[in-house]
Amino acid sequence: MKKPLAALILAAGRGERMNSNLPKVLHKAAGYTLIEHVVSAVRGAGITKVAVVIGVQSERVRSFLKGVDLVLQKLRLGTGHAVMQAERLFGHWPGELLMLPGDAPCVRTETLRNFVRAHQEGLADLTVLTAEIDDPTGYGRILRQGEQVVGIREELDASDSERAITEVNSGIYMFNARLLFKRLHEVQRNEKKEEYYLTDVVEAFHRSGGKVRAFKIQDRTELLGINTRKELSVAHQALSERELARHSKAGVTIVNPLQTSIAKGVRIGRDTTIHPFTWIEPGVVIGRNCEIGPFAKVRSGSQIGDRAVIGSFVEIVRSKVGRGTFVKHLSYLGDARIGNKVNVGAGTITANFDGKKKNRTVVENGVFLGCDTILVAPVKVGARAKTGAGAVVCGGHSVPRGKTVVGVPAKLMTKGKKQ
Repeated sequence: MKKPLAALILAAGRGERMNSNLPKVLHKAAGYTLIEHVVSAVRGAGITKVAVVIGVQSERVRSFLKGVDLVLQKLRLGTGHAVMQAERLFGHWPGELLMLPGDAPCVRTETLRNFVRAHQEGLADLTVLTAEIDDPTGYGRILRQGEQVVGIREELDASDSERAITEVNSGIYMFNARLLFKRLHEVQRNEKKEEYYLTDVVEAFHRSGGKVRAFKIQDRTELLGINTRKELSVAHQALSERELARHSKAGVTIVNPLQTSIAKGVRIGRDTTIHPFTWIEPGVVIGRNCEIGPFAKVRSGSQIGDRAVIGSFVEIVRSKVGRGTFVKHLSYLGDARIGNKVNVGAGTITANFDGKKKNRTVVENGVFLGCDTILVAPVKVGARAKTGAGAVVCGGHSVPRGKTVVGVPAKLMTKGKKQ
């Protein structure tokens, strides 16, 4: 019978080398905060009992965490001390505990699943996720005696021979939860940094006769922890490349991957083409046979129907664009519902913000919007209606079905004349 699983994510660090007023784990890569990436990977691995250790600017971090237990680390005394703060929550946990840092956005859900399985099948008391790296500078080195891991040496404390080791620690572990807290009480504060190292618990497990194993992975990018802005950029690039590869495999043409940004989890239909300098945010859904870009921005909450065209210098915000609709040039659609087979002329704008709130624009099927049309929300344009070039449809007014409006403010045309 498998033991119950839980996860503990360490997210209390300040991230001083980021040189930022924002907590490190709230910086974004590929559309999501670092901590959101990690929580998503853990939940994707099937772990529902999740806790996060928070510290610096805890209220700001808390706002990004839903459905998790929160543990506060008031003093900054190292990773071992951070874990100790969770003893009340997990000290008597009857199963196993996955532990990982909150600044490791590149770890894959599949890797965590395989890691958990290897730990369980190996009947280990502690398993460390590791990788071989050509340049291990900055990483803790894995100390072995055959298959048994006997310790992890942080670089600051490593001898020359230990620094030559290329198998490194990821900071991701599987523990027998009750044994973890028992061994943590044996860990002494490091004299150089005056902190409690979580890595020292590995040696404590070994001394007590525990079975300590390593699970080695091939993709070294999964070990990437974020300590600097440069590393954040590397993580963003790695996550973006994964997403672009996923879409390409699913039948989407990415004309130039180096000039395209697609957030994690975006859905794009087969035979859609994404042109260069396109930016697509989280939560976007794009249909089949679409043309997106170049220089297009599709922001969170937007949906693009099949065979739609979102062209050059177009921004779509929290809007739904229907099937076969063309928005080809220099337009802004915010908080809009655009029907099927609508032609949105160049320079069209939905003026959705009145200074206090965002208002909605509704454009029904078959509408023709002339160049430089401004729709001052809230407003509705009926099916098969038309607007003349430069028309301004004021808020609270509707364009009747099948009618044409022109001018500023826009008025109905009858037999070629404005009413």
